[in-house]
Amino acid sequence: NRLGPGDNPVPEMAVLEAPSPGSIPPDTEKPESAVALCPADVLQEDKAGFQKINMRPGKIILFSEAGFAGQKREIWGDVPDATSWELSHTISIRVIRGGWVMYEKPRFHGRKCVLAEGDVEIDNPWTAYGQSGQPHGSRPFRIGSFKRVVRDYRTPEISLFAEENGEGARLKFTDSAEDTRTRGQALAAASIIVHSGLWLVYSKPFFDDDPYVLEPGGYPNLKAWGAKDPSICSMHPIRLGCPVVERPGEPQVLIYEAAGFQGRSFTISRDIYDVKSLSRPALPTVGSLHVLGGCWVGYEKEGFRGHQYLLEEGEYQDWRQWGGYSKELVSLRLIRTDFSDPALVLFEAMDFEEGPSVELSEALPDVQLAGYGTVTQSIHVLSGVWVAYEGTNFSGEQYILEKGVYRNCEDWGAADCRIASAQPILQVGEHNLHFVSKILLFSEPDFLGDHIAFEEDRDALPAAFVPRSCRVRGGSWILFDGQAFAGEQHVLSEGEYPTLSAMGCLSSTTIRSLKKVPVFFSEPSIFLHGLECFEGKEIELNNEVRSLQAEGFNNHVLSVRVKGGIWVLCEHGDFRGRQWLLDCTEITNWLTYSGLQHVGSLYPIRQRRIYFRIRSRELELYLSVPDDVEDMKAGRVVVSSLSEQSSSVWYYEDGLIKNQVAPNMSLQVIGPAGKGAKAVLWSETRMPRQTWSVDSQGRIHSQMFEDMILDIKGGRSYDRDHAIVWDMAEERPTQIWDIQVL
Repeated sequence: NRLGPGDNPVPEMAVLEAPSPGSIPPDTEKPESAVALCPADVLQEDKAGFQKINMRPGKIILFSEAGFAGQKREIWGDVPDATSWELSHTISIRVIRGGWVMYEKPRFHGRKCVLAEGDVEIDNPWTAYGQSGQPHGSRPFRIGSFKRVVRDYRTPEISLFAEENGEGARLKFTDSAEDTRTRGQALAAASIIVHSGLWLVYSKPFFDDDPYVLEPGGYPNLKAWGAKDPSICSMHPIRLGCPVVERPGEPQVLIYEAAGFQGRSFTISRDIYDVKSLSRPALPTVGSLHVLGGCWVGYEKEGFRGHQYLLEEGEYQDWRQWGGYSKELVSLRLIRTDFSDPALVLFEAMDFEEGPSVELSEALPDVQLAGYGTVTQSIHVLSGVWVAYEGTNFSGEQYILEKGVYRNCEDWGAADCRIASAQPILQVGEHNLHFVSKILLFSEPDFLGDHIAFEEDRDALPAAFVPRSCRVRGGSWILFDGQAFAGEQHVLSEGEYPTLSAMGCLSSTTIRSLKKVPVFFSEPSIFLHGLECFEGKEIELNNEVRSLQAEGFNNHVLSVRVKGGIWVLCEHGDFRGRQWLLDCTEITNWLTYSGLQHVGSLYPIRQRRIYFRIRSRELELYLSVPDDVEDMKAGRVVVSSLSEQSSSVWYYEDGLIKNQVAPNMSLQVIGPAGKGAKAVLWSETRMPRQTWSVDSQGRIHSQMFEDMILDIKGGRSYDRDHAIVWDMAEERPTQIWDIQVL
C-alpha cells in the first residue's frame, strides 16, 4: 500500500462478514438525517477555497494462479458478474490504479475483499471463512463481482455519530487513526456516514482483527455495517497512490468523436497539435478516449495550451473523467521523459534566486507539511516526471513538469504562482528493477503499418519486412544493412525515430539484421592517436565531441584505444556518415579497420541505471550487505547465499558500485590498499572517489588502486567471507565474478 504521511500500514486485503439479510444495504438506503456527499461532486475545499477534484482511471490485472501466473485478465471498471471466470484456489492480483472491492456474490453483494494499489496473492477467502464443509484449499476461487470505489484524490471523510440515524454528537475523521481510545475507553458509534473514500474500521486498536469495509453512504445503525459492538478503536482509508505508466515506450491512444466511445474513432501514437487536423469534416474536440499505452497530457486548446489534463493508461468515457473544466480537449502530447528516480526543487523566488526552497523525491499532499509556503515562482526538475497541483491533496489545476528548468509560472502554463501539492509519475510493471532491451520496427513512417518487436539479437529480418520507422524502448541497438550483422552500422539509443532519415539511414537503406549493444560497467575513456600503433599525438576524451575540428583538434587519426565504456565513432561531424561501435578494444591501424584516416565526431553510449547481482563463480555465493547498512557509518561487504536479511542487488553509477538499500554509500577500500585490504560500503562523499570497472572476464578492477582486483578473503578466520582487494592472480579463481543483470 502507498500510504500518506502519518498513515500506518494495513493489510492489502480485508474480508468482511456479510450483514444479516434484514440489514440496510449502505449503498442503497440512507437515513434522511444522514446526508452524504454525492459521488458526482467535483469540488473539494482546501485552505484556499474549493478546488477541482482530479480523477484517475482504474485498472486491475488478475492472474488465475499464484505467482502472477496462469491466465491474465485486465479489469478497467466495475464487473457486475465474474462468476464464470475459472480460477485456481490461490490467485494473484496486481492493482495498478484505484481502490477496489471484490465481492463474494454477483452485483456487489456478499462478503468483501478490499484491494489497494499494489500486488497481492489471495487464498480463497470465502472458503477460509467456512463457506462449505470441504477441506481448506480444495475449492477453486470464485469471484462474484468487482467494484472500483476509490476513483479520485478526494480527501477521505467519515463521520461517527453517538446515536442512530446520524443523530447526536459527531466525530469526523479524514485520515488514518491507529488508536481512537480515550483513557482506555473505546470510541462508540451508533451510526456512520462515509462521505468519501473507502474505509476499513476496526473494533480493536492498531488495525488488529478483521475490519468492517465501509463504502460511501449512510449506515443508520450497527446492523447496517454488520457489527454487534459499537466500539471503534482504529480506522484507515484506502488512498490512491501516485500516477503510473506501464508501457511508456508503446504509446497509443484511441480517440472518439463522442462521449461513451461513440462516433468516428482515430488511433494516434504521436503528438497532436490540433485534433481538427485529424479528419475532414474536422473533429471539434475529443468526446472520449482510451489510452492503451504511454503517459499523455491533454490540453484545452490547440498548440498544447490552456488547462492541462494528465492522461494515464485507461478509459475516459467523457470530459468529466479526465477532470475537465469543459468539454474542450483539442491537443495531446506524449510524455517521453525517463520516469526513474524522480526529484525536483520548488523555489519561492523567480529564476532560482535566493530564498526558501524545498526538494522533493516523493509525493507531498501539502507543501506546508515540509515547512514551505504555497508560492512557487521557479522550478527545477532534476529527474523524472512530476505533476504539480494548485490545491492540496492533488486537487485543482494540474501542471505536468518534465526534466528541465521553469524560470517562472508562465513556463509551466500557470496564471499564478500557487502550488500546494506535487507528486511524481512512476513507472510500474516490467521496468521495476529489471533491465529490458527492446526495439519495435514499423513497416511505414511515423510508426504506422505492421510492426515487429525484438528483445534479442536477430541475424536476419523477415525478407518481406522493410522497416521505415522504429522505437527503441530499452537499451541501445545496432542496425545493419546486411544479414548476419554485416554491412553499414546504425546505432540507435532509446527514443523515437519516425523516418529512415531520423535513424541515420538513406532512403534506399534496407535493415537486414540487428543486435543489442551489450551492457557495460566502466567509465567512458578513449584515446585517439596520430600514428599507427598508438604513437604520435594523443587525444584523450571522456565525453562526446560533435566535431573534432570545431573543437580545435586535428581529426587525422591512425590508431584508437578504447579504455572504458562503449563508443560510437562517426565519419563526419554532428554524428553523421558511417558509424563504428567500439567497446574496450585496441585498433592499431584505423585506416585498415575503417577505410578512413580521420574521425569526424564521436560519443559514448549512455546507459540507464541497471540493477544486478554479483555472484562469485567459484563459491556460487553473492556479494551482499546487511539490510540496515544505512544506519551504520560503514557496512560489511561479504559473500553469502540469497536471504531476506541482506541485500544483494547492486547498481553502477558514475563509476561507483552502489547497493540498492544504501544509495548514499558506495563500495570502497579502507586502510592501506595492499593485498587483503577490505572493501566496505562507505559514504560516497568520501574523497577521493573510488571507482571500479568490470572487464569481459568478470574481474572487478579498482580504478584508484592500479592492478587491484575485488576478491574474497577465504581461509578459516571469522571474516573469511569478507570482500577484499588483491593483486590480479590466475591462481585465485575467487577473483572471477558473474554480473547477473536483473
